[in-house]
Amino acid sequence: MKENRYDDDDFFSSYALMERSRKGLDGAAEWESLEKLFSSLGGKDVLDLGCGYGWHAKYMAEKGARSVLATDISEKMLERAMEINNDERMEYEEMAGWRIRVRSRGCRVSERR
Repeated sequence: MKENRYDDDDFFSSYALMERSRKGLDGAAEWESLEKLFSSLGGKDVLDLGCGYGWHAKYMAEKGARSVLATDISEKMLERAMEINNDERMEYEEMAGWRIRVRSRGCRVSERR
C-alpha cells in the first residue's frame, strides 16, 4: 500500500506554498505540454486519478466533459479541491488510484505526477 503523506499537516502546509498550488494550471511547469492532450473533451466522461486540488478536473469540466470523477487518496486534497475547483459536472471521491478498475472500451489514459 502506498503511503499518504499529503494528509500530514506539515507536508500539506508545504504543498500549499508551491506555485502550482497557488496559481493552479498556470503555476504547473508541465501544463503547456499537457494541455495539448485535452483538446477534445466534449461529451466525454473523464476520470482524474490523483486529482490533488482539482485543477485538471475543473479544466476538463470547463472544456465540455459531460462528467468528471476526480479521485485522490488525500482527504485534505479533496477538501481543498471542493473549496476552489467545483462544478456541477464534477464529483470528488476519496480513493487510492491503484484500486480503480475501469471497464470500458475506447478508454484513453493520461498519466501525470
